[in-house]
Amino acid sequence: MADELSLFSLFCDGTGGSRPGVNHSQYPCCRLYGDGNGMSFSEWQPRYSEHGIPIFPVHEKRPTVRGYLKAGLQASAQFATKFPTAQAFGLACRRSRIKVLDVDAPDERLLADAMSEVGPTPFVVRSGSGNYQAWYRHNGESRQVRPDPSQPIDILGDGFVVVPPSRGAKGSYTIVAGNLDDLADLPSMRRPSSAAPEIQHTNELVQPGHRNETLWRLCMLRARECRGISELMEVAMAYNANGLYEPLPDDEVLKVVASAWAKELSGNNWFGHGGRVVVDASQIDGLLNNDPDAFVLLTVLHRHHWGRDFVVANAMAKIMPGGGWRRHRLASARRHLIEAGEIEEISSASRHGGPARYRFMGGQK
Repeated sequence: MADELSLFSLFCDGTGGSRPGVNHSQYPCCRLYGDGNGMSFSEWQPRYSEHGIPIFPVHEKRPTVRGYLKAGLQASAQFATKFPTAQAFGLACRRSRIKVLDVDAPDERLLADAMSEVGPTPFVVRSGSGNYQAWYRHNGESRQVRPDPSQPIDILGDGFVVVPPSRGAKGSYTIVAGNLDDLADLPSMRRPSSAAPEIQHTNELVQPGHRNETLWRLCMLRARECRGISELMEVAMAYNANGLYEPLPDDEVLKVVASAWAKELSGNNWFGHGGRVVVDASQIDGLLNNDPDAFVLLTVLHRHHWGRDFVVANAMAKIMPGGGWRRHRLASARRHLIEAGEIEEISSASRHGGPARYRFMGGQK
């Protein structure tokens, strides 16, 4: 693959046009682009639509329309009438059944090594900055940011990706292997042997009101994998661009990253530690002395729910240490935790039987 990509660079100018004196009609990128003109959304929307893929306009790597993750072919056609001259466009991975191996470096060897792990594909894209995308058939996967922290590679099974021949500030996206006809029969990606477990996200983008907290939790989970704050910032910016319904301002992302990294450096980041439970001295001096039941309940909650929201339903009483508790004992301990500021209720029990939900207060931010 690396030799093939190098050969491509000898015959194409990186924007879909020809190098002087070269008859390169045999190369797939040139068959697709022609003379390199006609990069507008109105021209390319029907081409992708013919292959069952709805695309939408993008500006500076951010979608310019709402509901783009669920937009179908009809909505995509409407976008083409409203934004005919848009020079960049994207597709929703899950909606389009496309999964992308995103190599965030202009390194052909890195791409080749990654593809040797996850399997070959006939469709490869080079971004305007010279980085690479290898496209595969979606198989129900979610988005993985830096599954191997030592490699600048993301696996994009959710969110969106910018597609060729989009034109950005650093250049145009080009197809360096294959053509749109290959999208109908892409292979599935093998799971890399070194891949970390995926962090699952819902199909819905995070709505305003939950963006900061969601991004902060992600940063806390990923901080341990990063070699420096700059790597954590890359993770956060990628999620901000693709995982939030409306991305946060860059300075807000920086604040979240700085907060998470400070926790990591201070040794107070306990996200993702599995069964490890950490108790502050103040909790021992306060809760353990004043209400041992509340202290036990807090440690159980930390053990099973640290880093996420949770329920403390009365049914939990039967699984408490020592052979189970009576319900009034659990209710009393829960009330004490609320009064002590250790947990807070974030949603009440519903009339239809749904339990109340809680989150930790102490040491969260």
